[in-house]
Amino acid sequence: MHAVLHTRVTMERIAQTNLQLYNQLRLEGRSPDDLALIRRCYELSVTLYSGSFQGDGKPFVAHTIGVASIMGQLGMPSVVVGAACVHNIYGNGNFGDALSEVASPRRRRFVVNAVGDEVEACVYRFRSLRLNPESIGEITSQLDQLDKRDRDLVTMDLADHLEKYADYGVLYFGDGTWVTDFVENHRKVLIEIANRLGHPQLAIALAEAIDETARQTIPPELKREERHTAIELVMPQSCMRRPRVVAIERLAQVKRSIFHR
Repeated sequence: MHAVLHTRVTMERIAQTNLQLYNQLRLEGRSPDDLALIRRCYELSVTLYSGSFQGDGKPFVAHTIGVASIMGQLGMPSVVVGAACVHNIYGNGNFGDALSEVASPRRRRFVVNAVGDEVEACVYRFRSLRLNPESIGEITSQLDQLDKRDRDLVTMDLADHLEKYADYGVLYFGDGTWVTDFVENHRKVLIEIANRLGHPQLAIALAEAIDETARQTIPPELKREERHTAIELVMPQSCMRRPRVVAIERLAQVKRSIFHR
């Protein structure tokens, strides 16, 4: 089951569609029950990211599939691969409640009903193990004390970064500096973490993807407007937002404008 992550990262090796992911997982020899679990996780991702696009214009579900693909290649347990399909739903998933960065009891029940307790626990815990300028020092210092599941979840965050670099996606963001500045400032530490977690192939893939991305020049005609930074919802013409959701969003905007005065 422990497939090898190729050291030369190409999008042909990192899945971007559910079918590419399924075919990869079949070749890894995962059980029917495991495959069924990961499929449910993918379907939950589709539900919570319908109409959502990343800052580079890529359907957001393609990003989550890519992270799951990397985790699969690293031989991660299927529960963790499934969690990768929905790794940041409490941060930016669309639960229809106009909230973000929230793991409310209602949301958690919804996720448990869809994919089970174990996957939900991974997704909930993942929020505390994300690597960012504020957390990377503490997580790095405690890395050897983390249990196996937490180490897998830190690996998932490294996979998240790799997926954004593997197709040079960060260069197509309207403004991707929130990703690139962090990676450039912590490149050595990120690679060190991958090695300390026991994934030298991930460390090599990260180093190559970061360095190759730095050598690319993207024509301005292909870059998106600066306002495209992370994730956005594109509403189909046949749909409309619920009045309650619109009211909550407007109230949040008013609060933000007052706070930033």
